[in-house]
Amino acid sequence: MNDGKTPVIDSLVEFVIALDPAALPAAVTEAASLCLTDWLGTAVRGSKEPLADALAAVINASGGEPQATVVGRGLRTSALFAAMANGAQAHALDFDDTHLPSIVHGSAPVAPVVLALAEWRHRSGRDVLGAFVAGFEVETRIGRVAGRTLADRGWHVTGVLGHFGATAAAGKLLGLTRAQLRHAFGIAGTQAAGLEQSFGTMCKPLHPGKAAMNGLLSALLAREGFTGPTGVLDTHGGLLSTFVGIDDLSRATAGLGTRFEILENSTKAYAACHLTHATIDAGRAIRERLASGVDAITAIECRVHPLTLKVAANPDPRTGLEAKFSVAYCAASALVRGDAGEGEFTDEAVREPVVARLRQRVTPVADAAMGIGTAHMTIRLADGSVIDEHVKAARGTAENPLTREEFEAKFRRLAAVVLPDTKIEQLVTGLRSFTTLADAGKLVALAAR
Repeated sequence: MNDGKTPVIDSLVEFVIALDPAALPAAVTEAASLCLTDWLGTAVRGSKEPLADALAAVINASGGEPQATVVGRGLRTSALFAAMANGAQAHALDFDDTHLPSIVHGSAPVAPVVLALAEWRHRSGRDVLGAFVAGFEVETRIGRVAGRTLADRGWHVTGVLGHFGATAAAGKLLGLTRAQLRHAFGIAGTQAAGLEQSFGTMCKPLHPGKAAMNGLLSALLAREGFTGPTGVLDTHGGLLSTFVGIDDLSRATAGLGTRFEILENSTKAYAACHLTHATIDAGRAIRERLASGVDAITAIECRVHPLTLKVAANPDPRTGLEAKFSVAYCAASALVRGDAGEGEFTDEAVREPVVARLRQRVTPVADAAMGIGTAHMTIRLADGSVIDEHVKAARGTAENPLTREEFEAKFRRLAAVVLPDTKIEQLVTGLRSFTTLADAGKLVALAAR
């Protein structure tokens, strides 16, 4: 339908179509390469989670042309199903990246689309990386304007806005025209959804999987002449107008193509909600300074950004999935174990008596003065002494980034649960030189079990 003036959609469409992968700044290219490395590791490891078994069973029962690989499994299926499964697997452990300014898990809905198309259409690494950047920028720029409001209203920001990132990336690789891409965004917008109520269940990781699948579907349909509401981001009655009352997204296009959101991305050092990471850092630091054992701790106060307590305030998690959204559990685990990797978020780990007792002594406090990636922990000991730790920037944030060596170490650790060492090293080598690959799909196929 004709929705009148659509300056935001027009700007995003122009950016996606005009983006030249070869002209991207070196820092952007490197950031995108690291994102793909991190995403692939989490997706391969996620293939061992129960949700992956359920998705694979449905895919096997449904059939589909063998166009793309479900990574970590001996399964090839349609690009649509592969995008869904891989997007969900990558988010299954809540160990994938987060663009904190937009509250979008930037890679989760976009990487599965570009890598599925890489296999299906035999696209080069440079083209795939360029499409990934296009999608990442679109979703996070919208998120900068609307992400916090969406989260405040109970929407899962990645589930909603990931649709636009996935559509942009698919449209770029499929070579959509301007008119087709405008309609593709509209088709995606009318499918966009995802509730925060799903956090702690398998539906949370399903959200980026569905965003990936729906974004690719939107681009494929638009290429065939399917139409959608092109005013979905510009007009009253559009997606964000309807969901949260935001009619003006013009700020989303400021500096488009010259300032890149991907340079502000954060990578997870811990397998939990990103908003808990500064608290985990604080707990680990205090553990190093704690002369007595944790049984001497009588009280723990964790001051965090208010949004942290909106999404991660579960005081009594019963499962590993629920524990990922519990500041109290994350604080206790860090103080007891000194880590918060995937092994600390099993159902058995949650029930460990020492951690469970200490969790009951944690009091999370919302503090509007705290930044979204910061935390302050105060512990009180039985002898009356107090230990404080303030974290200005959690490990893995743009202000405290991981090195490529740390990215690759994380990749190896996650992939080793599923793949043999020979394949892992082939993947690491290929990911380092991703932009030189003539057919990036061949690299993705290596990630099959």
